[in-house]
Amino acid sequence: MLPTPTDNGARLAAILPTGLACLAPALGSTAADALDLAFAGAPVPDGDPAPLPGLPELRSLVLIVVDGLGHANLQERAGHARTILSMPGRRIETVAPSTTGAALTTLTTGRLPGSHGLIGYRIRHPELGLVTTLRDWDGIEPIRSWQRAEPLFGLAGRMGARPLAIGRPAHADGGLTSAILSDAEYLGGQRIEDRFALASQAVRGPDPVLAYLYIDELDKAGHEQGWGSDAWLARLEQFDAALDGFLRGLPGGVGVVLTADHGMVDVPQHGQIVLDEDPIPGVALIGGEPRFRSLYLEDGADPESVAREVESRLGKLAWVGTRDAAIADGWFGETGADVVPRLGEVLVAARKQVAFTLRGDDPRALAMVGQHGSLSAEERGIPLRLGGALAGSGFASALARVADRVR
Repeated sequence: MLPTPTDNGARLAAILPTGLACLAPALGSTAADALDLAFAGAPVPDGDPAPLPGLPELRSLVLIVVDGLGHANLQERAGHARTILSMPGRRIETVAPSTTGAALTTLTTGRLPGSHGLIGYRIRHPELGLVTTLRDWDGIEPIRSWQRAEPLFGLAGRMGARPLAIGRPAHADGGLTSAILSDAEYLGGQRIEDRFALASQAVRGPDPVLAYLYIDELDKAGHEQGWGSDAWLARLEQFDAALDGFLRGLPGGVGVVLTADHGMVDVPQHGQIVLDEDPIPGVALIGGEPRFRSLYLEDGADPESVAREVESRLGKLAWVGTRDAAIADGWFGETGADVVPRLGEVLVAARKQVAFTLRGDDPRALAMVGQHGSLSAEERGIPLRLGGALAGSGFASALARVADRVR
């Protein structure tokens, strides 16, 4: 069976809403009004009329998202990330599955996967079949029918901030960009240092800024060579040095939040298990990704029976459970009726350092060393680090309160 979540990613979802509450006074609004707008009138938990006492006030906010930088990965390489570790912070947890499309969408919308709809890596579209949330957007119209939640950049703009998304030029266009970064002005910088330079210039401008700064180099190095590789370590050191320069030159009134979408585990070649080498009775399609498989069943197949069969085959290598049980346990937050069929009726999450591959997998996917997607502490644990005007503030405590509204 699947474990019970202690955190379903609600604090990750709460980062931008809490950031907007910090910006609100400088924009002529209140923190409470900003949160009401961010959550479309969702009630304050426990009826508390002032849930965020002492929330820091900011002129601008920079949210730095480092793809693939897990809390455990960071702690293991602490000597190479002195700037990051000098920032006050704590461990939080990402969404389930711990995959980029689901987590980044949660970050930019303030909604959990059951609400925004990008509830995994390779999920079922009602007309197009299995599609990946990172790449397969052809034929999906309108985009908001698939990614169901509005990104919060539009709200930031209406409040009076300049919303920015800063990433590599290659990410400026595409389906996922349109789905999760709409209403943000996109600024492209090829190198990590270029992106920090763009953010530094922006927060020195005349307008309050809400900037989302995306770093994908560590994730790429981890997939190709493993997070324990020299290549991953070199990218960590490059990022840490660029971050140091950025923080040293930061003007007053600018808060910085650093987080990630997921952590990573390295899977050796002998840890690859071909899940469909022997057909699984009742299974019609297999989606998801190697560390979190989604089994779509034939009509009439019983999910409980299929789950027991898969569990008997894999033993302690995996957590296995039904989709209905995972939804009932709150793994994905409140899950819309049209989102439920996007997942298979049976879910298989890697428990050890293994990957559940398929016979038809692309050789490039089979060559990947660093993996993520499952429910392990290494994959779900991510850093929350605070800098600039947020260092030493009550932001983390406020974030926990706002997360109650997300749940």
